Amino acid sequence: METLAGKLVKLRPVRDSDFEYFASLKNDMRTQAWNQRLPPCFSPATMRERFERNLKRSNTGVFAIETLEGQLIGSMEYREGPPRLSATIGTIVGMEHWGRGHGAEAIELVLRFLFQERGLQVVGLWTQTGNPRAVRAAEKLGFRIGARLRENSVIDGKVVDTLYMDLLREEWYASRGIQDTLPALLS
Repeated sequence: METLAGKLVKLRPVRDSDFEYFASLKNDMRTQAWNQRLPPCFSPATMRERFERNLKRSNTGVFAIETLEGQLIGSMEYREGPPRLSATIGTIVGMEHWGRGHGAEAIELVLRFLFQERGLQVVGLWTQTGNPRAVRAAEKLGFRIGARLRENSVIDGKVVDTLYMDLLREEWYASRGIQDTLPALLS
């Protein structure tokens, strides 16, 4: 897996030493952001097992997110399905790095990789209405709500909607002023 670098962060291959931090992020109810009906109980070993299971799947990638100075701040993953057509991404960044552009740049780096290198047609992500920061960040990157699952998650003791948001290849190219050099899949 290659390293993808931006102005704030780089996405690099995961190292053995990363799993303890990844477990701390998944166990923090503020960064977990998913259904909070049961407290999470991830260990470094559990995170390693999930990582190894994901790597066995084809057309899947997992990156560590670190600052250009080398500080580990989160993780980014993608899973294609169907391959070479679409992917779902997931990211988690430590709270001390929220609002600084690190997560947005990590997503932008993986979008560039998925659209330009992998040639995908659509990239999606899941979030909840109870996480307005994530919804705004996704919208700022060009994602639109594609589906709403009503009242199926709990955040901070409140029942909220889960959102599937997606970004089409042509929308990404147009919004960034980039010429798409790959032929359209569906013309």
